[in-house]
Amino acid sequence: MYQGKNPAALNSQQMLLDSLTALLKEKNFKDISISELCNHSGISRQTFYSLFGNKQNILLYQLEHAPYVKQPEDDDTSDMTLEEISDRFSKFVVSNYVQLQMIMDNDLNDLLNKLISQAMSACQQSFINLVNDEKNYAVSFMAAGLCSLTQKYIEEHDLPNQEELTRISYKMMSGSIYRY
Repeated sequence: MYQGKNPAALNSQQMLLDSLTALLKEKNFKDISISELCNHSGISRQTFYSLFGNKQNILLYQLEHAPYVKQPEDDDTSDMTLEEISDRFSKFVVSNYVQLQMIMDNDLNDLLNKLISQAMSACQQSFINLVNDEKNYAVSFMAAGLCSLTQKYIEEHDLPNQEELTRISYKMMSGSIYRY
């Protein structure tokens, strides 16, 4: 997926994203062909493949640039507390509720898991009592849990509540739901 700063390429990425968003209002993700997407956006297939490679990467691009997702220039995420991680997670879900619901409706949960895994990897300095080998397992475990929590939360709530989701995610990740 293209990561540069060329204005023409960034404009083409946005046009493809806008076209995909418009087409998703008419049909399911799996029913949208790359040809249809390119025709709708006015972007060539060659440009599409050089920018994204596949349709899923358009959605991933959208979510990677969504509010409350760690960006490379964010240095403040490496040493966050669990409460801060939970708060940032819930802000992400609430701010991107419509896009996340679309992902769930189109059975694209792997994209969400990938995005959450990337965000959790950036927070590895916050993990304590783990050796380096165990940190990768912790990232996978927490990302899968947060992805499932997002899916369940979206299924059960028409209007997301940030404070409630922060509280729930904190309880789950802290282990405070278990007997000691």
